Amino acid sequence: MSQRRSRRRIIRDLAFKALYQLEFQKLTPDDSAHRICQVEGASEEIEREVKVFVKNTIDKLPEIDKAISERLIGWSMNRLSIVSRSILRLETYELLYDPNVPIEVSINEAVELSKSYGTNGDRKFVNGVLDKIAKNLAPPQKFNL
Repeated sequence: MSQRRSRRRIIRDLAFKALYQLEFQKLTPDDSAHRICQVEGASEEIEREVKVFVKNTIDKLPEIDKAISERLIGWSMNRLSIVSRSILRLETYELLYDPNVPIEVSINEAVELSKSYGTNGDRKFVNGVLDKIAKNLAPPQKFNL
C-alpha cells in the first residue's frame, strides 16, 4: 500500500472495494472487509477501521438508498453501475452520518474514487447526486467543518 495516500483515503478505498465485493459474493460486511484488507496488505488497525466503515454503511443502507434514489432523475438504483452505486452508498453514509468529515471532502473523495474505478461520466454523475444529498440532507453542523 502506498504511504503517500492519506490514512482516511486508504480506508475509504478499501471500504469501497469491500462494498463492491458484497454485490457479487454472499459475505458478511466483516468478512468482505477482511478479505479486501488481506489482499491489499492493510494493517490490523486499518482493517478495524475499514470494518467499522463498511458495517456502518450497511447498517444504514435503507436510509442511504432512499436518499440516493430520491435524487436520481430518470435512473433507479438498479440501473446504476455497481461502481457508482458503491461509491454513492459509501459517501452518502459519510455525508449524513460521519460528523468529522467535511462535505467537500466526502464529495471530492467520491469523485476521486470515480476517477480510479468508474467510467468517464461517473465522476460528474456521482458529484451531482452527492451535491444534492448534501444540500438537502446533510446535518447543519457539517456545513461548518
